[in-house]
Amino acid sequence: MKIILVRHGQTEGNKVHKFIGGRTDEPVSREGLEMLRGRTYPRPDHVFSSPMLRCIQTAETIFEGCRPELAEGFRECDFGILEGKTHEELLGDPAYDAFIGRSGADTFPGGESIPAFNARCLETLRETVETSRQRGYRSIACCVHGGVIMAVLSQVIEGSSYYGWNVKNGEGYILEIDETKWKEGQLDGTVTCGIDHRIYT
Repeated sequence: MKIILVRHGQTEGNKVHKFIGGRTDEPVSREGLEMLRGRTYPRPDHVFSSPMLRCIQTAETIFEGCRPELAEGFRECDFGILEGKTHEELLGDPAYDAFIGRSGADTFPGGESIPAFNARCLETLRETVETSRQRGYRSIACCVHGGVIMAVLSQVIEGSSYYGWNVKNGEGYILEIDETKWKEGQLDGTVTCGIDHRIYT
């Protein structure tokens, strides 16, 4: 099965580098929508999306005419006290400074545990794959968040790191898996292509 993982289009918060997570349901900006419309993406059999507006808008824009199926588990991480703020605005906050001092490796202050977020994302993808397998889909798209893509691929691709899968708005990766092995609990795969500024048909 081919899984097209796409990060949502740019929001106003993304543009100024704010932490925009699971608490902030802002839309794709006008500029972000124009960027999405200027690209062509691989066509899947079915489209899944995070329930957040920016992902739904992205799905409806790049896969014209689609009505994405929403997966609650693809919601972005809850960034806690970081939500809606920039790195510069947070500097000097003791909780933030302590979090950075730990290399951001545990729980967002006042927010979600990173291990719990990673587990949630992978389990949601596993459920999505199983649903798609039962329906006979050979290719699916998931319009999600940057954190979701990093969480999934860092666990599925052996030897890779979380931040190694960082991706810009409107871009992503194509993951190919054996859905039968996934049903048996062997959650691995191969990234065959990156989706960037190039045009796909």
